[in-house]
Amino acid sequence: MFNVSRPHIGRIFNQIVSLSFQMQLMKKIIVALLACLLLIFNGSPALADSETEELPKCVVVTHCVRVNWEVSDIEASFKKAVEAVANTPRTKIVEQTDSYIHAEAKTKSRRYTDDLLLKTLPEKGVIQIRSESRVGIGDMGVNQKRVDDLTYRLSTIKN
Repeated sequence: MFNVSRPHIGRIFNQIVSLSFQMQLMKKIIVALLACLLLIFNGSPALADSETEELPKCVVVTHCVRVNWEVSDIEASFKKAVEAVANTPRTKIVEQTDSYIHAEAKTKSRRYTDDLLLKTLPEKGVIQIRSESRVGIGDMGVNQKRVDDLTYRLSTIKN
């Protein structure tokens, strides 16, 4: 049999407790670092800064979609797009100008907030749309569905 003295058991117990404490501390540090990275890279929506600037490109393509709609009448098309976004369930326009809107769209299942941006680029005859999830690295196709739905609804709105 094993002959382990009590002082030896005490040292082993102290080492286990110390190791457990160190592991908990490392977990807390890792979680804090991940939270900081998320805030730095994904904490706020990417917005266009000026009137002539395009919307930002998607960095994480698994939860972001950006497309260009080529239109013949940019003002009328943008008004239709604003109307379509305003009438979209669980979507609220939070910022709007003559050439730009920023809306927050809640997902159907978990009520996550996604950012929906539309911007006119008159010199190119284009309306850019960008839909991006604020949380996570995947969206299960929600942003692409949102853009496709908006495209379909715009094609069915009468002048």
